[in-house]
Amino acid sequence: MGIFKWFNDLSMRVKLVGIVAAQLVVVGIAFMWMFNSEVSTAAREDSISQARRVVDMAESIRHGMAEKWKSGVFEQEEVSAWAKEGELSRVLATVPIVAAWEAVMMKAKEGGYEFKTPRVGARNSSNEPDEFERRALEKLTSGGINEYSEFDETKNVVRYFRPIKLSQECLMCHGDPKDSQEIWGNSDGLDGTGHKMENLAVGDLHGAYEVIQSLDAADQRAQAATMKGLALVGGFILGSCLLLIWILNRSLLRPLQAAGQAFQRLLNGDLRQEIEVKSKDEIGQLQGGINAMVKQLRTMIENMRCNSLELGQVSSGLETTAGSVEKAALATTSRSQTVSAAAEEMSQALIAMRGSLTEVSTKVQAVAAASTQVMSNAESVALNTNESAKIAKNAEDLAAQGGVQIRELENAAEGIGDIVDVIKDIAEQTNLLALNATIEASRAGEAGKGFAVVASEVKQLARETADATSEIRRRIESIQGISGQVVNAMHEIELVVRNVSKCTDEASAAVAEQRTTIASVAEQLEEAATLTASVGRNVDDTVAAAQEVSQSIHEVNSIAETTSREVETTKTAGVNVKRVSESFSEQLATFAV
Repeated sequence: MGIFKWFNDLSMRVKLVGIVAAQLVVVGIAFMWMFNSEVSTAAREDSISQARRVVDMAESIRHGMAEKWKSGVFEQEEVSAWAKEGELSRVLATVPIVAAWEAVMMKAKEGGYEFKTPRVGARNSSNEPDEFERRALEKLTSGGINEYSEFDETKNVVRYFRPIKLSQECLMCHGDPKDSQEIWGNSDGLDGTGHKMENLAVGDLHGAYEVIQSLDAADQRAQAATMKGLALVGGFILGSCLLLIWILNRSLLRPLQAAGQAFQRLLNGDLRQEIEVKSKDEIGQLQGGINAMVKQLRTMIENMRCNSLELGQVSSGLETTAGSVEKAALATTSRSQTVSAAAEEMSQALIAMRGSLTEVSTKVQAVAAASTQVMSNAESVALNTNESAKIAKNAEDLAAQGGVQIRELENAAEGIGDIVDVIKDIAEQTNLLALNATIEASRAGEAGKGFAVVASEVKQLARETADATSEIRRRIESIQGISGQVVNAMHEIELVVRNVSKCTDEASAAVAEQRTTIASVAEQLEEAATLTASVGRNVDDTVAAAQEVSQSIHEVNSIAETTSREVETTKTAGVNVKRVSESFSEQLATFAV
């Protein structure tokens, strides 16, 4: 975890250059290892090729010597004579294999190799094989191969082996011992060098050529080549790292630093600057995306500022409106309470007015009934008046009966006085009812205007009736006075009868007029009763409407109170919105666009 944290804390340049450099170093090391391996392998192959050439040269010399034997350069008798004379060097000089290895050994030091001909049971003890050579000989014997090579790490040499197979010329020394007498002139089976002939045949393995090639020089050359390759690879890695650093700085790190600075400006609220885009690669697309994001943020911040200002204005307006609505709601509540109380009072007044109208209607009906009775009495008065006229006309003829008629006249006058009193009482009651009706009509307002007119007419008729009854009363009293005087002054009866007749005519006319007036009053009283009943119904409707108005006003009052509470909540929300708007504006003020 510590390594990963340390790696994560490194800069992008160090990470990328380090990773690429590590990859290049690993690739360089692998390449140099392969190069060194190839050079070493090539050096070994070259050493084997050189050893092969040495053996080829030995074989060439051997075949050349064999051709000399075939061409007669050397004669068996001559060589045998040299052997008999003990000139072994001359004898060995004619042996092809000996001539071959001697020639090769002469160039061994110059060629940087060592030449041997190991053989199991060699006549020369120096050619006796060691363990390594014995193993190679066994492979050559059993494997049917033409050559064998192996790297000896202990001595840093390549040991190359090629089998030596006997030819016809080799059988002089290694052939059938029975031929020793014929070839070498002895019957002991010995060759010219004094060694026992092995009874071998042509093609048999008789040891091997061995070339021991040192790899020190090849290793030095390989090391020198490796060092050159290492220097080349190191230069390439260094150049690649420098090129990578330049490319990273130009195409990645500097644009990323510019992007980082742009993001830092964004964190600081500066939206005025944009990144200069110099490429169309992924980094350029990233820079273009950042510029587009900055533009969008700038537009969004400007819109948010405008919206914040509008929100502040709306919140202020909302607060003001809420205050106004709250005041209106409170005023509505107060007024609705006042109107509700007034509606209740109006309802109570209308109920009282309804009772008064009921009473007025009852009284008007009573007045109408009384008017009917007065009308009936007026008819009786008219009959009596007519009768008095007849009596007056016949007074002269009925003088004898004057006393009786006078007494009847006094009685009738007294009855008329009673009727006049009744009429006077009815007139006074009618006048009082008209006065009450006028007062109630004034209370009823517009609905009572028609009734007020009727009441005024009734009042006028009652006044006229009172005046007429007073006149009748006065005249009756006059009749009563005259009747009293008739007893004492019969002699004036004729004059009195005329006066009575005249008064009777006047009374008849007055009674007729009173009858007409009473009929009109009765009719108007009936209309007043009907109008009063209608006004009563209207008052009932008005009471119901007033009650509905009161109920509606109560509902309005409840709604106004609810509105007041909601307005208070709205006012609080407006204050909160204004506070949020101001805070939002303060935050937006940190951005520079």
